[in-house]
Amino acid sequence: MDLGPFTLSRHELGTLSFSLAVMLLLSWFFTRTKVGLAMRAAATNPEASRLMGINVNRMLTLGWAMGGALGSAAAFLIAPVTGLFTAFMFPVLIYAFAGAVVGGIISPPGAVVGGILIGIGENLLGTYSPGWLGSEMKLPLILLTIMAVLVVRPMGIFGEARGGRA
Repeated sequence: MDLGPFTLSRHELGTLSFSLAVMLLLSWFFTRTKVGLAMRAAATNPEASRLMGINVNRMLTLGWAMGGALGSAAAFLIAPVTGLFTAFMFPVLIYAFAGAVVGGIISPPGAVVGGILIGIGENLLGTYSPGWLGSEMKLPLILLTIMAVLVVRPMGIFGEARGGRA
């Protein structure tokens, strides 16, 4: 499919559509349903959630189950692109973590924006990098980006600084 200067394959279009649908569904789930609000409350303040009658262990289990299901869906979508081998998700996880750090770990919209920025930066690096900076240097440069963001702005672009002592 041609979108002006961009060309998307059916697989890329399907992955993009699925990702947008999952993001919208998760946003709705965590802001509009009782279970989603209970999961957010249990993650934010477990003790107060227990006092309000929320089964925190059940909410944490549900969160891990949802994370596992979404991770499996991501693996199904990325496997045709990267191929199957023992650590085929490792580079994807580094890029995802870098996007979350750049955008802000506690901000889901920030993590999405950070992921887009990391993806654009990685593609520009691959296109316009000098010869000595080959494609094998992409992951180390992403790790340097993570370190630089953590030094300069540890909460990320959209993260909020939290006051007080730990």
